[in-house]
Amino acid sequence: MSRIVHIAIKCKDKENFETSTKFYEDVFGIYQTKTGHARGHTSRHMTDGNIDLALMVYDSEDEKEAKLAGAGPRIHHIGIEVEDRENMIKKIEDNGGTIFSSREEGALKYRAPDGTLGEIVGVGRYPKKEMSKVSRIVHVAMKVNDLEKATKFYENVFGFKQLTTTRTHQHLSRHMTDGQTDLALMLYDSEDAAEAQLAGAGPCIHHWGLEVADREAFAEKIKKSGGTVLSKPEAKALKFRAPDGNIAEIVNTGGFDEFKRAAAH
Repeated sequence: MSRIVHIAIKCKDKENFETSTKFYEDVFGIYQTKTGHARGHTSRHMTDGNIDLALMVYDSEDEKEAKLAGAGPRIHHIGIEVEDRENMIKKIEDNGGTIFSSREEGALKYRAPDGTLGEIVGVGRYPKKEMSKVSRIVHVAMKVNDLEKATKFYENVFGFKQLTTTRTHQHLSRHMTDGQTDLALMLYDSEDAAEAQLAGAGPCIHHWGLEVADREAFAEKIKKSGGTVLSKPEAKALKFRAPDGNIAEIVNTGGFDEFKRAAAH
């Protein structure tokens, strides 16, 4: 099975790039691995030990790649590790996806039928490292227009498995998995719903999620470090806006285990 190995976040400028780096280091113990410049942007790669988190600042918003996921700060794309690139390219196109990158590009970008941006990489591009003792990245959520079409794409192309479909707030969430990370496809009743608009209009990567030992303590750390808590204290998944402007959420350890249990019965 393919595996989610990478989340890329677009920062608005160099100052925000540094502020965001410090935020993820200080609050979540996500640590730097390398920083480099390529294709019109600087990328700072960080990790929780399992998933690569890349903070990106583009030389200009006019860069072609900068505009692929929309203007301004946003969760730009996810990366999925695959064993057979050529076969995967064919699967992506056969299932309604569009390839953007050169076929020789190491990180080959595609647009899924749900409208979101992703990339496929070879095994070992983002290797597992020492796990952070503070937090773990466990979840990515996508806002889609067609739940069934999006589900079939991730099933047919990457072999992700459905866990369960639930209704929360004003949307349906279909939880899928690559075996390690929870992928939620979200279909809102209306684009006017407040939560639907948090990450902007239309299909997008809405938020990502981290597992922590003490959610209330982390909520305080988030606020003290420049983030904004958006959810009510009693919410099971507590959403916040990070200094880079994007949406994430924290859950207590084991917060997504219930979906795995539901799928097992």
